[in-house]
Amino acid sequence: MFQILSIFLILVMGVFAPAFQSFCAEKILTKVLIRVVARDAQVIGSGVGGASVRIMNIETGETLAQGKQKGGAGDTERIMVQPHRRGNALYGTPGTAFFQAEIPLDRPTRVRIDAEAPLAYPQAIQRGCKTLTLIPGKHILGEGVVIELNGLIVNLLNPSPTKVLKKEEEVEVKAEVKML
Repeated sequence: MFQILSIFLILVMGVFAPAFQSFCAEKILTKVLIRVVARDAQVIGSGVGGASVRIMNIETGETLAQGKQKGGAGDTERIMVQPHRRGNALYGTPGTAFFQAEIPLDRPTRVRIDAEAPLAYPQAIQRGCKTLTLIPGKHILGEGVVIELNGLIVNLLNPSPTKVLKKEEEVEVKAEVKML
């Protein structure tokens, strides 16, 4: 019985394999929305320079899409104050920053999404990434793929970064510290 079933499966695969390959040869545009957020804070928006995003095919190393996340930091009340409920939009609100790509895919593709931010503060740049499998035609929209970055933006106000300090000189240090 097992031998008959094996022969049947081989014959079926021989008939349908070429049809399946020709079906898969057509590339299907797949939309992917990415949101880069600060840990326990808001979306990294244009106010701090936004975020750089790159989507790379893990198998080939090819860059499938890249660009800049732009927009606002999101709804402060919803993100920072209200309790979060499963299924409710947290970041996917009007005006909130995101980067969206349309990637032509002909098969399920493992990708790595790299993000770095805040672009307006090079001394504070943080990096993060996420890996996932994209399926042709299965869009990832709404909240999107969320990449969370840790860190703070620290700007030294005093002493000036260019000031030469003398040994044993007392210095008052002032800094501005804010979330990414």
